[in-house]
Amino acid sequence: MSAPLLELRGLSGGYEPIRIFEGVDLVVEPGASIGFFGPNGHGKTTLMKTVSGVLEPWTGDVIFAGERLNRAAPRRGRRWRNFNYDLVTRRRMDPKRVARAGLIHVPQGNLLFPEMTVEEVLDIAPLAAAGRVPTRAAARALREQAEALFPRIAERRLSKIRFLSGGERQMVSIAAGLMAAPKLLILDEPTLGLSPKLRRELADAVRAIHASGVPLILIDQDVGFLSSLIDRLYLFDHGRISRRLERGDIPDHGALMAMLFGEAA
Repeated sequence: MSAPLLELRGLSGGYEPIRIFEGVDLVVEPGASIGFFGPNGHGKTTLMKTVSGVLEPWTGDVIFAGERLNRAAPRRGRRWRNFNYDLVTRRRMDPKRVARAGLIHVPQGNLLFPEMTVEEVLDIAPLAAAGRVPTRAAARALREQAEALFPRIAERRLSKIRFLSGGERQMVSIAAGLMAAPKLLILDEPTLGLSPKLRRELADAVRAIHASGVPLILIDQDVGFLSSLIDRLYLFDHGRISRRLERGDIPDHGALMAMLFGEAA
């Protein structure tokens, strides 16, 4: 049996002083595609921000490809909030190191540079790989793959991000994630605000990404979108994994909500 690609051991975290999730254990096998579903505000996004090092883990470990990404040190609360805390303390987890290891997180909300063009965003994306895209030819191959998945971004390559539609910005966000040569790609709410047509197109693109050999973690509120792309679904509520469902056992949205909130839901 192969070693896990990603392993979370007793992971807890949140926003000081509020703990959002606690004691999360998770194993992601090589080649897997898993999904997270649960109510808004229950910690899914906070968990993924912690896995990718954007937020500091409070307790527990993040192990990726056999390497522990977080430093073993006690959590320290912030005593001052009016300056850059990272200038005076060493973080327990460095997001640059996480990205360089190949764990790439495409966050919720299309967080792109609005004054940059599509081409400029894609040009800088391989820098996150820090050596895992060794040549210009390799970067060009990744660009060609991204443009084949999302032909619209090639058409809009000279447009500034702020002039793109929500769907186009989502395409650029995922393309930038691919340009970083992910060993594991986390997509947080990729269909948020998209029309049914764009959701179908995005599902086709994500399916092609996984077929190319990229393992996935998907968070979304569209059960149909998730169930068409994943092998396993985790229900997440009140900061904990409450249930694990294999692909053939994933019910519809109403039944999932009943699992989370009871039959009255």
